Amino acid sequence: MAVQPIMSPIMALLVSAAIMPLIKILEDQLKFKRLKEIFITISLTLCLILLAILYRRIPEGGHLEAFLSGFGLPFGVQFYVDVFSVYMAMIFCGVGLLVAIFSYRYMEVDTGLDKYYGLLLTLIAGMVGVAFSGDLFNLYVFWELMCISSYSLVSFRKYRWEAVEAGFKYLIMSTLGSLIALYGISLIYGFFKTVNMHEIAVKLTLAQSRLEPSAMLSLYFAIGLIICGFAVTAALVPFHSWLPDAHPAAPASISAMLSGVVIKTGVYAMGRILFTVFSVVPLGVVVGVKPHPIPVVDFGFALTVLGVLTITVANLMVLKQRDLKRFLAYSSIVNMGYIASGLGIAAYLLYHYPGKSYGLAVTAAAGAILHILNHAVGKSLLFLSSGCIVHEAKTRDIEKISGIGRKMPWTGVSSSIGLFHLAGVPPLAGFWSKLLIIWGGLGYLQDPFLLTSTAIIIVNSVYAAGYYLWLMQRLMLGTTGSAAEKAHEAPISMVAPVVVLASICILLTVLLPWVIPMVERSVLALIGGG
Repeated sequence: MAVQPIMSPIMALLVSAAIMPLIKILEDQLKFKRLKEIFITISLTLCLILLAILYRRIPEGGHLEAFLSGFGLPFGVQFYVDVFSVYMAMIFCGVGLLVAIFSYRYMEVDTGLDKYYGLLLTLIAGMVGVAFSGDLFNLYVFWELMCISSYSLVSFRKYRWEAVEAGFKYLIMSTLGSLIALYGISLIYGFFKTVNMHEIAVKLTLAQSRLEPSAMLSLYFAIGLIICGFAVTAALVPFHSWLPDAHPAAPASISAMLSGVVIKTGVYAMGRILFTVFSVVPLGVVVGVKPHPIPVVDFGFALTVLGVLTITVANLMVLKQRDLKRFLAYSSIVNMGYIASGLGIAAYLLYHYPGKSYGLAVTAAAGAILHILNHAVGKSLLFLSSGCIVHEAKTRDIEKISGIGRKMPWTGVSSSIGLFHLAGVPPLAGFWSKLLIIWGGLGYLQDPFLLTSTAIIIVNSVYAAGYYLWLMQRLMLGTTGSAAEKAHEAPISMVAPVVVLASICILLTVLLPWVIPMVERSVLALIGGG
């Protein structure tokens, strides 16, 4: 298969980013003020169309693949695209498109916007590249492209010390995380002599009965490095401290990208590597029976512990916040805990109860993957709404913007929908993703670890719903604060993406019968055995 069809979305983004400076020059020559904004909108729309075409080409239960430069295994750089890859890529590009539209007016006070839009394109290209990578080398290259772009965007308003400090902290922590992950990748390469994830999985399957204790110890160590390395960008506790600093300092549009999609890329990379590389197909099964892959080590325990710890710690921190964006940042960390817990419960079930628990594992993983979409939409909505509010009120203090939703009805109502969505208020889609995770965890009540973990998740979910509703009450029903008195609705190009995201929250609920099958296909592509 030719490389071009698979790589076309990535190439469209990279080429667009490369020629953005030329678009700026042309804009100046023609005195056409919005040329670069029109260009990035067309580029991201084109990318979404290419992804939709790619999705239709993926065979049922299969995938598409290509090797860069024509080299095959073991030297070729592989692009491997399945339903889960396209699912994630469409979330990345969809949120990116709405953020670009929001930026038309929100970023007009800044200079160097050709660099801003170019970095936004390379950020999205890096995330799509991570989703499309079939080998660890390729994944790491696109990972670094994503990270470098996000560092720069967090610090884009470099004339503010807050932005420089937050960007530097993000740079240091994320770089250390990337190096830890790279060390884990190097150990995997040293053990298997290849970086292709599916080839490693085959070699591990064939060697599963001959693994020495020392080899198992090396695998556990490599898995620990992979989890810790990617957990930094995923903002899982205790690697989360950069995110609450980055959000207030970054432009609201970039906060939407960070919480909406960048931290999801960390969980995607972690989950893709762990489930693809470290799951083996049982040997010696009955002929005609399709075996389900089983994790060779119990990484599900570590993911579940990290997820539950993340939910609990971040929940305790949320109510201390009086800065709107820090409040939303900590709630993002909470939701990353739900996603990690769902994937962890699925892996734990597959490891400890092979065969018998496959349906429950699919349920828990489906909850996690659906929550990726739910949180991407809901939190992007809330951060763009916060941008509208700060644009008009000139403050992030929750006390001062109390009641501002009545002054900004479109923003206020849309924010309320997003808060209900993330609170998990039935029948909104945010309720169903949490329910699926909890349902998977309650499948084996006789397992004390699963029972305890799921009980903690339930308690935290109820607690989190309380503070989402509290924030909604403050914004919509609270006494009008000092900064809200003179506020009025934000410009239409800023409000429109917010309203679109609020509409998507409702549409996801209505269209769940059609969304769930895509989520289930994504789960089967991730954990195998479909």
